[in-house]
Amino acid sequence: MRRPPAAFAVPVVLATAMSVAACGGESPSPKSDAPAADAPKTSAPAPRKVVVVVDGKPTETMTTGTTVQQVLEQAKIALGPHDLVKPAADQPPGEIVKIMRLLSAPKLKVVRTPAKTIRKSSSSVPPWSEKVLREGKAGVTIVKWAYVRRKGKKVPKVLAQKVKSRPVARILAVGPKSAGTGSAARLNWAGLAKCESGGNPKSVNPAGYYGLYQFSMATWTSVGGTGKPSDASAGEQTYRAQLLYNKVNGRWQGQWPNCGKYLFS
Repeated sequence: MRRPPAAFAVPVVLATAMSVAACGGESPSPKSDAPAADAPKTSAPAPRKVVVVVDGKPTETMTTGTTVQQVLEQAKIALGPHDLVKPAADQPPGEIVKIMRLLSAPKLKVVRTPAKTIRKSSSSVPPWSEKVLREGKAGVTIVKWAYVRRKGKKVPKVLAQKVKSRPVARILAVGPKSAGTGSAARLNWAGLAKCESGGNPKSVNPAGYYGLYQFSMATWTSVGGTGKPSDASAGEQTYRAQLLYNKVNGRWQGQWPNCGKYLFS
């Protein structure tokens, strides 16, 4: 059989290619002419009420500010160089903004709190005597303060304080408050006191004699007294006067030469 010439095969190939393209083969898709969607629009924040309190005085303001600084700017409230603002200027304002006007930069001060004294009765301590069981220690507080204006005056104000250490109480063992010492207690000590000091336990003689019975400091110390006799209670003064009477074996003349006779009245 005789083969056809090669030229007759070309139209078949072209027809096949056109057929494939027409049947949806790989071919560039047409560009869409539809317009692009618009980007969503952002709306400004709605005004809301914020209360600004300056030195305790509140003011309401409508604001769109998202920080304290913006709120104050819109309310035309300026901060001084040392003013305290809460919340901080770069924070969201919340419903209330508080401002404290300061006339000076804050300073720190160390404040010492005195220790208390606790007295505990003890039978092992001599009457009218005291023994230290534990030494006390003052507490320490760090105080932050600054000057503010109040009623037209510049006054200091505590802004904050922190307890660094608490005070430690001093503990004393206190002997019994004895009513008297033996037979000496039966004498007329009120009569002696009236003659010596007018019955005044705080009496002080410029010559160096103190209290109800006009003790000298040396004599007072010799019977266990501490401090000045005129600072002791009337009961302790009487107790130590009775100790003195017993210590000198009743020879009162050397102690109270002018008034001693009233012990027996």
